[in-house]
Amino acid sequence: MSNQENKELEQLASLLRKENTKENLDRLVKCLEKSNLYVPAAFPPDTDPALIRRIASAAGREQKIPEGVSPRPAVLQNNQGKRFLPVFTTQEQAVKGDQQFPLILTMPFSTCLDLVGGDGTIDGILFNAFDQGIPLNVNKNTPSENNRPPQLTETQLHAIARQRVEAELLPEMLFKGGSDVLQLLREDCGSQMLKLYKEAYPEQLPCPYGEDDFDYLSINAREDLTVIRITMPSQHTYAGICPIILIRWNPLEDSFRYFAVVKGENAGEAQLFEALPDGSKRDLGPAPADGSELQYMIDFEDERI
Repeated sequence: MSNQENKELEQLASLLRKENTKENLDRLVKCLEKSNLYVPAAFPPDTDPALIRRIASAAGREQKIPEGVSPRPAVLQNNQGKRFLPVFTTQEQAVKGDQQFPLILTMPFSTCLDLVGGDGTIDGILFNAFDQGIPLNVNKNTPSENNRPPQLTETQLHAIARQRVEAELLPEMLFKGGSDVLQLLREDCGSQMLKLYKEAYPEQLPCPYGEDDFDYLSINAREDLTVIRITMPSQHTYAGICPIILIRWNPLEDSFRYFAVVKGENAGEAQLFEALPDGSKRDLGPAPADGSELQYMIDFEDERI
């Protein structure tokens, strides 16, 4: 795949995350249909361990598949038990996550559709799983040459809209607006948050939340530190969704640090992430226990890793 195709796909996926419309989905699918993608693969259970080690040691470099070995495309599973074939625009995208794959294949998108369509245990395709995370359903009853992924499901639309607010719109608004935005949240958190969610939801799916679904709590810990907890709606909290947002604000400098508690794949699991002003994020490990978040923020080490 050319760099230009990579960039076009990633730009279209980013646009879809920001504006969940049928038109944007169709544009992404049209670009996918002419693209080759990187697909992580696993080895059959009876593969010689020495061969697996040899290939794994060369991970990240182009290499031939040994004769007689038939690698199987890897599958990722979410906490609802749904299984997805991960596909990536670049090898760099494929290694962004914690999960390491010994082999990465290249194949046309049509072949990816054939793989999913012929496997009753795979529910769909996950595009750039560790970055953009766009889920695509596959119509298993239609030949691959006409087999466009249909419009995103309602669950997927909820997930994309929430992630856009919690990981993009809210931190961006705070970093840009400073104490003025914080004052708005203090005065009417529900109304301000609802505006963001309504902006993120697509036309075909009304925002399901109300002002009472949000809760704002802050503690003035000391002269140079206020810690804030925003409780998000309890509806549509899937893996990757943030039930709680945490903020550390220095009133003397009017500077913010923005943290999100992110639900994990398994029940009871959650990670703490920090969103940085440049749009990147960092994983801070397991999230604090429910109810202890504000004290955790007060005690949080100021120096960044």
